[in-house]
Amino acid sequence: QRNVQKRPEESAKKKPVLIEKQEQEEATTKEVKRVMKAVHRLTGTPNSPYPHVPFFELIIHPTSFSTTVENLFHLSFLVKDGRVKLFLDDDNIPVVKFGKKDPSNGAGGDIPATPGTTRAIHPSQVIVSMSMEKWRSLIRELGITSPLMDQR
Repeated sequence: QRNVQKRPEESAKKKPVLIEKQEQEEATTKEVKRVMKAVHRLTGTPNSPYPHVPFFELIIHPTSFSTTVENLFHLSFLVKDGRVKLFLDDDNIPVVKFGKKDPSNGAGGDIPATPGTTRAIHPSQVIVSMSMEKWRSLIRELGITSPLMDQR
């Protein structure tokens, strides 16, 4: 004899849970604040350990590719808003530092010339791609063993 499985009623079917747009925005805002606090802690106070921090060392989480991508995503909001400055150091290595938004100059304006540089850097867009292969390679090459950013 054959077992016949009964189909659940329409009302009994599980429906996917939809995350409200506001909840998504709140979660993103919370993560952006977490990244901003990390950059401020590392570069934004007189007691900070660095004048600026290497970009890849900041965003990379050595055991989580997805966290690395999320860090990159959230950092991009801060760069766009001018709260974090992204620039090349004297060795052409991308670095970031905490920067206060200049309300008179839109998204932060130019990064003024600093010691060791002769020109201001004008805001522009940068596209960074991150594959798992590149992520693993950067972890090896930079010797990253622990994340610089506090995690959720």
